[in-house]
Amino acid sequence: MELLELGERGGGRPVVLVHGLAAAARAGWARTGWVRELERAGLRPLGPDLPGHGAAPGPLPGTTRSGLVAELVRLVEPLARAQGAPVPLAGYSLGAQLAWAAAAASPAVGPLVLGGLGVRDRLSALAGALRAPPPGRGGPVDVPAAAGPGRAGGPVHAPDSAAALAALLLRTAPDPSAASRWAALAGAVGAEPFDPAAAVPPQPALLLAGGTDPWADPQALARLRRTSGAPTEVLLVPGRGHVDVLTAGAARRAAAAFFARGPGS
Repeated sequence: MELLELGERGGGRPVVLVHGLAAAARAGWARTGWVRELERAGLRPLGPDLPGHGAAPGPLPGTTRSGLVAELVRLVEPLARAQGAPVPLAGYSLGAQLAWAAAAASPAVGPLVLGGLGVRDRLSALAGALRAPPPGRGGPVDVPAAAGPGRAGGPVHAPDSAAALAALLLRTAPDPSAASRWAALAGAVGAEPFDPAAAVPPQPALLLAGGTDPWADPQALARLRRTSGAPTEVLLVPGRGHVDVLTAGAARRAAAAFFARGPGS
């Protein structure tokens, strides 16, 4: 993996942003307004494309969760050395899992903003759903009631099954081979399930999620973190689910304000 310059200014304190499955660094952070908001706060947004996403090839044979976490630490540590201070990290969904583990592994990681994160790993189930034939050809049934807006013009809510979420993600596929690449990464990383209790990062964290997101459980993670003494804040965005909370102004403003406080946030 390599860090991409996501903003236009190229100055300020670096912050590393890690996107989720079926996204990319620029699609996940620039198009949703996060890069602009962070630059306004004096930060320099950087981020990698995960394997098989954006411009990144793969995933290559041998890709593992542990390997991606180690790569993330490798990207962050030189930035921390250069500025003499830990580097803030933001992650969403799969990206939040990787950021959690990287923070637990390295003091080079600073304050965390983690979105769409749950206590249970469902990547293997999602990988299976992404490998299935599309709706109408023996594959999972698309569930408009679960995946569609609650009212005309309203936000899109995340479904509560892997099959329905996969159908929703596939609507954004940039090319016919995207599903197989996404499934390969989800399967490879999901083979080593995320266990937040195995290593709780001590860095201050803001946990955010859509109020209707069945895949995220920030309150349970906050209880786990507070038990270990890790400073933790929670933001639930009403009316938003797993796939649309990043577009909420409340989420990106809260993240920018949290990071702008400095190393101790």
